[in-house]
Amino acid sequence: MEKSDSKRLSQYVATAAALLGGTAAQAQYQYTDIPDTTIVDGVFELDLDGDTIVDFTIEHILGGGQLGNVNAVLLHPGDSIEGNLAMGAGQNGFSYVEKVLPGTSIDAAQVWSGINATTEAGYMAFHVDGVAYPNSNWAGPMTDGYLGLRIVKEDTACYGWARIDIADSAKSFTIKDWSFNPAKDSLHTAGFELLDVMETVLRDLNIAQIEGYLDVTLGSPQNVSVLDATGKVLAASSKISGAHRFNTELWSTGMYIVRIEGDSWHHNLKVWIP
Repeated sequence: MEKSDSKRLSQYVATAAALLGGTAAQAQYQYTDIPDTTIVDGVFELDLDGDTIVDFTIEHILGGGQLGNVNAVLLHPGDSIEGNLAMGAGQNGFSYVEKVLPGTSIDAAQVWSGINATTEAGYMAFHVDGVAYPNSNWAGPMTDGYLGLRIVKEDTACYGWARIDIADSAKSFTIKDWSFNPAKDSLHTAGFELLDVMETVLRDLNIAQIEGYLDVTLGSPQNVSVLDATGKVLAASSKISGAHRFNTELWSTGMYIVRIEGDSWHHNLKVWIP
């Protein structure tokens, strides 16, 4: 896991959006995988749809409060237009973010009260003297919890999820990945890519660089392409087999994107070509 501050993370996410977001087909889910990133007493700015605008801010507080005895993880709406919400419920005047189970439908039928409209804060975890508040759905330690998220684009709701770990006593949180369905008023499924793709298609993925070649091997045939830092497709291979080879001898040194694409999904991985 990598500890990082919000400024560097926002720069990373903005760069990733520039590289990946513009190439995603509108009919497909947009899945963003980053190195597991641990935040301690700071914030993570989540750009759910990859348009470089912050949609949610996840805040960690370590040793807060007048007595320095509060650890908390809070979810706030970001800088995009009003209407960004999270699945959850209100209790005693506070809003508590739901920990969504993988496979849950994320759509208009859910309860979207995880962020308080007045205080613009949703409580994920709240510990006082090491004891979790009873309504905290994210009391740590927790592995692979899912946020059910809604943002508004062009006055229409769109849905997504983010996957997060919470440390013991909420001493930190770690964000792993997130996904977004760009189709308006269309449901998403929490952990869809992990349930339907990564556990089947991507579990046998292997990428190797050998003597001027980039070899990509999958357990089943899928379309594979390689993009440069501007988003230009340099090479592509159709899903005739699970093995793909790309000649890199004429490519400049730098970061490239390996894009694996199915019928209704895509997965992007960054590789360094020396």
